[in-house]
Amino acid sequence: MLNYRFSTEQIREWRKDKVTCAGQYNSPIVRMDLSSGGAAACCYHPISGGVPIVSGYFLCDDGSCNIRLTSQSTAIGTRKKCGALSRDILWKVSAPKCSKKTNVAFLKVHKAGSTTVMNIFIRFALRNDLNMVLPRRSNGSGFNYLGYGKTIDRKNIIPLPGNETYNILCNHVVYNKEAFDSVMPSDSVYVAIMREPKSHFISAASYYGFIPVLKKVFPELRNASAGILLDRFLREFSRRGDNANRGLAYVNNRQSFDFGIPQTMFRNKLDISSYIQKLDREFPLVMIMEYFDESLVLMKRLLCWDLQEILYVPLNINKGKKKNPVQLPESSEKFLHFFDYADFQMYDHFQKRFKDQVKLQGPDFHDEVNTFKDIKDQVTKFCQSKPLSNRSLTVGPTKWNSKYNLTSEDCKEMMLPELQMMRMLIDSANARYSDWLRVQALNSSPR
Repeated sequence: MLNYRFSTEQIREWRKDKVTCAGQYNSPIVRMDLSSGGAAACCYHPISGGVPIVSGYFLCDDGSCNIRLTSQSTAIGTRKKCGALSRDILWKVSAPKCSKKTNVAFLKVHKAGSTTVMNIFIRFALRNDLNMVLPRRSNGSGFNYLGYGKTIDRKNIIPLPGNETYNILCNHVVYNKEAFDSVMPSDSVYVAIMREPKSHFISAASYYGFIPVLKKVFPELRNASAGILLDRFLREFSRRGDNANRGLAYVNNRQSFDFGIPQTMFRNKLDISSYIQKLDREFPLVMIMEYFDESLVLMKRLLCWDLQEILYVPLNINKGKKKNPVQLPESSEKFLHFFDYADFQMYDHFQKRFKDQVKLQGPDFHDEVNTFKDIKDQVTKFCQSKPLSNRSLTVGPTKWNSKYNLTSEDCKEMMLPELQMMRMLIDSANARYSDWLRVQALNSSPR
């Protein structure tokens, strides 16, 4: 892959030719809009995280240049000496239609909006008749996990008939690239999500019953607020590092653990930094919960999906936290940074990368996000009204979507609780595989 660095003189030359350049001039990334309305291009740069960043044109040099386009196709520059950087070096290309990605591994990180994203992937799989990676059991504690505190293992997932392959992975499981690769096709796209660590810590502590545990640990504070209890715990932890018998699995660097960082590395700066760089290469997109809708639109562009395929009705929201929000004292911040060191390092890195990816999308990105939000609000209002079976919502066409109808059945799928949907999917997949085995046995039996 060739990278280009442009000097101030070259930028000036472009401006004379009515070409407007944006971005950092001394970086390999330069985005341009031509006065004719087309988009000019530059070579792909790793900062985009695999998200296509340019379209319509490509720059060539002496040799073949592989360029990512916003159409999410690839143009190959022919062998040609382009000479001075001017309009003459811009070759217009006919970009093929974006190819929809159907092989996706989504890392379902705890308490980070991941249940809503999972529902999106499940509905996509059902609509496109795709195979999901599913656990064998449909009951019992943690039955919906592909790996409870561990990575995926083929012996714990429902096999597929014949030579079929898995397409979508989106259940809870600890990430391990080699293990994921052993199950998913080689062209799978890896996507994940993260949440700001302070809000994640408070949410996890509330949801997983950590606060009642602390009332037993600190009986003198049993009548204190949740924020005071958490503050006391964080101070004690920073002083003693005592984590015995306190149920820390879901509150201490849980996001990093889900990404595969072992507990022994939680406060090792060099090891965490090295692991983050590894994840940066393996995940072209790590969504950010605080920019949830923007994340979904970016995912839509990366996967070449349609706008209606990322619509959702919010799921798994703790309504009680809005009435009685846990307030963690500001003085607790430094202690929380020590306690959740790995999560803060991870989040800071991927939040910055996410914002860089958004910038590379160009101004029309926010127009698409606003359109998506408007349609999502219509869908949420319609679905939460519990429409009768004969009612539907017609979503009008926009620049970003064609006209389509949303039915009450679509609403049910969007709002179906995770465990209920999982049981249905698992029972169906188990029955399908059992039927295939019976057919195989009949075909192989002597006639």
